[in-house]
Amino acid sequence: MLKKAIKSLLNGHNNLWRLARGKALKPRRFWFEVTDNCNSRCNHCNIWAKPNCQKPLSLAEMRKIFSDPWLNKIENVINSGGEALLRDDMIDILKLQHEIWPNAHLNLSTNGLLPDRALSVVEEALRAGIDLDVGVSLDGFGDKHDKIRGVPGNFQKIDRLLKGLLELRKKYPKTLLIIAGLTLSELTIDGLEEVKKYTDGLGIELMVQWYNQSSYYDNEDKGAGQKEELTKKMLIAVTKQEQSTTKERWLKLLNNKSIKFRCLAANSFFVMKCDASIVPCLTHWDMTFGNAREQSLKEIWQSQAALKARCFIKDCPGCLNSWGLNWSLSDVFWPRLMFFVRHPKEIIKRIKKGNKINCPEISVKQ
Repeated sequence: MLKKAIKSLLNGHNNLWRLARGKALKPRRFWFEVTDNCNSRCNHCNIWAKPNCQKPLSLAEMRKIFSDPWLNKIENVINSGGEALLRDDMIDILKLQHEIWPNAHLNLSTNGLLPDRALSVVEEALRAGIDLDVGVSLDGFGDKHDKIRGVPGNFQKIDRLLKGLLELRKKYPKTLLIIAGLTLSELTIDGLEEVKKYTDGLGIELMVQWYNQSSYYDNEDKGAGQKEELTKKMLIAVTKQEQSTTKERWLKLLNNKSIKFRCLAANSFFVMKCDASIVPCLTHWDMTFGNAREQSLKEIWQSQAALKARCFIKDCPGCLNSWGLNWSLSDVFWPRLMFFVRHPKEIIKRIKKGNKINCPEISVKQ
């Protein structure tokens, strides 16, 4: 762990030096929209109702794009959607990513509606030596989850999936991480404790997430419910969560304080849509600054459109997207270091739990 901390310190210094000179960082992480097709019917999200991409990337096109030398430093890839498992070649996508970036952590985010397919893909990936993180959406216990997600029987399938993943974890304890994710909103807050009791009983980490509104979800008109009574409930719920940089900023947000930070979207990380469009993040989903079908990643990264996107991001008031926030803080190191200075007990706690447990870079679809 000490070696990793020293490496992060040196990388952070180097990144800050490059940023101070106005130079972009080489991307090390990205979120990949494997497909925009979705089989959920969530109350808080309209992805399922949007027109589907008519020409998503083929596996051959992915190979060409992922093999771009400009991406040779990739350390994290989050595979999401839509519902990523609706792609028949999801296992081939994971194997391709592992072939090109053998040391990268790969993440698969799922709504749990295809448990048998999920277990098959995960097991084959683990057998292939892939270090895999699996995030499963869970917004309520029993019928409550089904009502929020809009599909009867969803919770029953999630229960089968999580228990199947736990069996796989016995075989692959070092390479499989399982996370259940709950998006905290007026729809879910009253059922949080019940969900926590369920995941604790299984021995699975529950990651409580911020409710995000953007054109990605097509939910700008679906309010997060900022009533005074709900805000009080939110404060209580967030205060009970384990210490993290996300928690600290979430409490600031609920107390009407600034949560601005140095975001490295379109810098050390990016989002790739299923048609190869490149955007900074989920919040700025419509800010396309290139397409990897048409240009190399290096050309995109050094373009005026990319520079314009980075300038725009500098003025962004900040968000609580778990992976975007923590990727940014990790890549300049000092905010992460100061977190542990404020909370020294967290160092021992995380060493005991293991480096990957309670990892904020896991993606679970809201």
